[in-house]
Amino acid sequence: MLDTIVVEDTRETATGPVNGYIAGRSATATKTDTPLIETPRSVSVIPREQIVDQGAQSVAQALRYSAGVVSETRPTNGRYDSVFMRGFGGGGTQAAYINYLDGLKLQRGISYAIPSTEVYGLERIEILRGPASVLFGQVNPGGIVNQVSKRPRATPHGEIQVQGGTWNRVQGAFDIGGPVDPEKTLLYRVVGLARTSDTQVDFTKEERIYIAPSVTWQPTEATSLTILSSYQRDPETGFYGGLPAAGTRLPNPNGRIPSSFFPGDPIFEGFSRNTAQIGYEFSHRFNETWAVRQNARFQHIESKFTTVAAASLASNLRTIMRRPAYSRERTNGFVLDNQVEARFNTGALQHTAMVGFDYQYNWANRSLSSGGTASPINFTNPIYFQPVTIAGLNYTDREQNFAGLYAQDQIRLDKWAFLLGIRQDWVETRQRTQASPGSSVFNHTKATDDAFSGNAGVVYLFDNGLAPYASFSTSFEPVSGTDYYGGTFDPSEGEQYEIGLKYQPTGFNSFIQFSAFNLTQTNVLTSDPINPNFSVQTGEIRSRGFEAEARINLFDGLNVIAAYTFVDAKVTKDNNLNTVGRTPVGVPKHSASLWGHYTLSQGPLRGLSLGAGVRYIGVTPGDSTGWFSVTGYPPVRATVPAYTLVDAMLSYDLGARFDELKGFNVAVNANNLFDKEYVSGCYAVNNGCVYGPRRTILGTLSYRW
Repeated sequence: MLDTIVVEDTRETATGPVNGYIAGRSATATKTDTPLIETPRSVSVIPREQIVDQGAQSVAQALRYSAGVVSETRPTNGRYDSVFMRGFGGGGTQAAYINYLDGLKLQRGISYAIPSTEVYGLERIEILRGPASVLFGQVNPGGIVNQVSKRPRATPHGEIQVQGGTWNRVQGAFDIGGPVDPEKTLLYRVVGLARTSDTQVDFTKEERIYIAPSVTWQPTEATSLTILSSYQRDPETGFYGGLPAAGTRLPNPNGRIPSSFFPGDPIFEGFSRNTAQIGYEFSHRFNETWAVRQNARFQHIESKFTTVAAASLASNLRTIMRRPAYSRERTNGFVLDNQVEARFNTGALQHTAMVGFDYQYNWANRSLSSGGTASPINFTNPIYFQPVTIAGLNYTDREQNFAGLYAQDQIRLDKWAFLLGIRQDWVETRQRTQASPGSSVFNHTKATDDAFSGNAGVVYLFDNGLAPYASFSTSFEPVSGTDYYGGTFDPSEGEQYEIGLKYQPTGFNSFIQFSAFNLTQTNVLTSDPINPNFSVQTGEIRSRGFEAEARINLFDGLNVIAAYTFVDAKVTKDNNLNTVGRTPVGVPKHSASLWGHYTLSQGPLRGLSLGAGVRYIGVTPGDSTGWFSVTGYPPVRATVPAYTLVDAMLSYDLGARFDELKGFNVAVNANNLFDKEYVSGCYAVNNGCVYGPRRTILGTLSYRW
């Protein structure tokens, strides 16, 4: 009798695990399972293995080594995943139009009820650079970040993990799944996590509880239904405020403001968030030609935010004037995406055609106070636990409906691959806002918009693995607010031309891509020259640049990731002539990164892995005026200096060396290894400078089976 041999299908799918660092397929750019080499757009895939090796604790951290992305402009917290892509984006409202989960937009509230996905629950993260409205509707022109959830597998598996580290961090996690029945028609997976941690800022904490059950029912090879759900409770999410430039970015005669300094008050500080969601992915293939898919998700978020924020710096340059803020929000969102796909030939042309209709509904309610009183604080001798009062609450209700009809055709003609797509969107927003705190009068507004989007691309596939491509794409974003006459604003529009070269050599596991782009956003808000307290849509921003990213498996056990980005972003039209020609705040002209990871497979140290990386972010603008003006000192250029950070990791697969410890792995990750104190970004001279995270060391013990 011979031992049973189990043969598993290890072919990569667009939403499944990646074997190593180098993915070959993605669905983000096309909504179909398409090889990256055949996609005439700049797309990157960050696999689970890279996330684990680099010790990423958030989606933003997982993006650190990707071209075209600046992911930690406000990084000292786990509250939001703020991202700049190709010169556009950031935090707050922009984050809503960048972050997607399983191809569906992550809904958000009016102000602060913004979801942040637990990275331990993700299988891969995909970056699509540039406008993408044809498939996704309202998006930021810089691109999208699509987060792909862990899904049930046909092979039984499990992981239990404990972690501890800097700032008294303690975390436990598990990931268990497999088939329910012998026929493997019903699969399950449960992912869970609990974490508590202090942060580098005094009096602040990060806490999270996360559970994500999922089930797949596959009665036949042609039919599949996967239910994805999660509940995430964030009782505390760290510090998200800013500090004055004098003492952080600029010299201060009273000394430097410590990176641990807390400008708020412990009795009035906190951000809590509860996020619950459930959805499904259904697919059925009728025959070799026709297939249908339907994806849907319902999401509920509740958030409460209280803070005492820095407002200005007194003339003595040590007393910080403060203002309180309070917000409580609830939001319900529903997203539905229907697709009909047909694969057929017309002569020598091979088509993968798709017609789709998607619908999004969002309701949000907010109670907000942005006024009140709080005593000043002296950063050289802070006194906390002072009384805080808030002004009356102002209530807002908002209801939005989005509908889009789109069509796409992927055409193959010998070594040519073409991508064509069009879309029509309709948007309706109804808002009810209290005229003033305590008032029985409410102002009602209604805005309806429609937008047309298109894209086109072509790539030529050489036999040696080279694939030059060119593409054109457009996007739109709704713009909230009204002008002086009470009229609503049209959506802002993005338009991009891109050319590039991809290289995937035969017999050598690597993927290299270069891209050059010219991206313009129009209908940007700028001040009304006649009525300065209002805005008009005559602004324009242009971003040009070059990106290079390489993922290479040099030889067995050694993986290398290298990335470089050049972005020349400028305000090309604005009614404030001092703004024209300036680079938008927070956008570096140069950024680069290099990561290497090596695993020993032979000898007495087999199972030992070593990793190291270096990240460089160039000089960024620090204020829209172009100057920092501090009382008693001449104005200086508003820039944030470049910084370079080093990361490192060491792990040991104990089972590779000791049979009795099979499945056990121990790892140590160090981010900002040399503990560099630096300012990651500035947005205003009095309250907008943010320190980057100091050295963080994490130790992880895992058992997998």
